[in-house]
Amino acid sequence: MLEVAATHSDKVITSIYVNPLQFAPSEDFDKYPRTQSADLDKLAATALCDAVFMPETMYEDGPATKIFPSSLADGLEGASRPHFFTGVATVVNQLFEQTDADKAVFGEKDFQQLRVIQQMVLDRHIQIEVIAAPTLREADGLAMSSRNGYLTPTQRAQAPALYQALQKAAESLYAGVEVAKILSTAKQELIATGFNSVDYFILCEADTLAPLMKLKNKSNLAAGGTDRAVLLAAFVLAMYA
Repeated sequence: MLEVAATHSDKVITSIYVNPLQFAPSEDFDKYPRTQSADLDKLAATALCDAVFMPETMYEDGPATKIFPSSLADGLEGASRPHFFTGVATVVNQLFEQTDADKAVFGEKDFQQLRVIQQMVLDRHIQIEVIAAPTLREADGLAMSSRNGYLTPTQRAQAPALYQALQKAAESLYAGVEVAKILSTAKQELIATGFNSVDYFILCEADTLAPLMKLKNKSNLAAGGTDRAVLLAAFVLAMYA
């Protein structure tokens, strides 16, 4: 994302912050991987970052005002974590206000989050351009994420199956296989691979995230699975025109 930001701006600010509002009381805020020193070393090595915004807190005693996002937050990850996108929208809104940036880069890996933020910017008339950065992947296809630090060696070996399932589903879509059959098969194969559960595996409209039963322009494949309490999410742009 740094490279994307550097191509669009003269100055680049990187934010590092683990947002407590995104975690429910039963979730893993205290155990969430924190690698600030390593992150700062990596940023310095790139020579692309001009400043780092790394606050200890974004709000004392919790925010008095929260941003409740649009219906884009209701499905997919929002169905199992209904608090999550309110936390995202609230902290990102504050981030925009405190940094006064004119552009912001978010990854396509978390495509639902990207769409929620894009809609918030539109609805609140925030003067900032939201830029989508392509997903960066490890050599075996696993999307790069701080949450990968949760994975045991066995889980790490299983994790690329999510992206492989998305690739296979995309190929089947282009071949004209029935959507319901593709999605059902993908879920079954992920469970067989070792995922505890598959929260969702759908074809959806890219702008609204509404489920689709046939491939159309601006369609996405979306998948989210839980591997021993580790949420792994990925998106493949099946058709985007």
